[in-house]
Amino acid sequence: MERMFEIDSRYFNSLSRIFTPLVLDSVAENGHSEYLTEVCGNSGIMQNIDVSLQFSDFLDTIYNLLFKNYQNEYIYKNIIADKLLLDRHSVEDSRMLTEFRVGKCRADVVILNGTSTVYEIKSQFDSFTRLNDQLDAYKQVFDQIYVVTSPQQAEKLQDLISEKIGILTLTEGDTISTIRESVSNKHNIRAEVLFDSLRKQEYLQIIKILYGTVPDVPNTQIFSECKDLFMKKEPNVVHDITMKVLKNRSDSNLIRSFLESAPRSLLAYIISNVNKKTKLQALASMYTTEIGNILAAV
Repeated sequence: MERMFEIDSRYFNSLSRIFTPLVLDSVAENGHSEYLTEVCGNSGIMQNIDVSLQFSDFLDTIYNLLFKNYQNEYIYKNIIADKLLLDRHSVEDSRMLTEFRVGKCRADVVILNGTSTVYEIKSQFDSFTRLNDQLDAYKQVFDQIYVVTSPQQAEKLQDLISEKIGILTLTEGDTISTIRESVSNKHNIRAEVLFDSLRKQEYLQIIKILYGTVPDVPNTQIFSECKDLFMKKEPNVVHDITMKVLKNRSDSNLIRSFLESAPRSLLAYIISNVNKKTKLQALASMYTTEIGNILAAV
């Protein structure tokens, strides 16, 4: 049975940074993290857990503490990865992208599984000030659009956004509840905005799929030539092809192999960093290391 303990709430924000490259990259590369040692010492965490606890179990312990007391953006991303990607789909057929560029915005989470679904996270610590601008940007690129928020903010949210935008909330049972389904937005997609979200190798691949070849022009002209060709096709056509190509941003075999050994608390982190194979292999090698040894190594 999980041991319950209390930590001064002023340390929750600092503890949440354990699930960022600040800590995880350092542990992977150096076997320790000065920040991790400092926050564990200052917060009193080490007075409440066994120093022989494996690093993977330590991460799950901190994650569970944050889930109960401080549901920040990472908690939301991890539950989306768990409940909306892995529980409902397979990594062979679906992909999850994080911080996907759309105009001047960054979409928190995008899931590709035959269509595109964007999830904008608004935790209890976020305001709705920029939300409609963000949603307007997403309407130009994605088919299904959802805002994921806390139960306390869901009612307020319904009055602030279009009824065509879906609303999801986190539940106390560590899952996601649907308050309102989204309505398909594919007819509003703007090809020029979608094109600008792509990497060069992606739009070249799409143009070759659409036309059988890519323009034979100097490098200085390839972007504009490809964009013109892209925009000649119907938005729903380029949307569907683009989403298939975007799945290639990550390898399903790598995702599966890294997730097999990972603690549940690292699902979103691994999916977001799956192309950094060496780093994730080094991090995985630390899972069974006792947390006391990691902290003492500084």
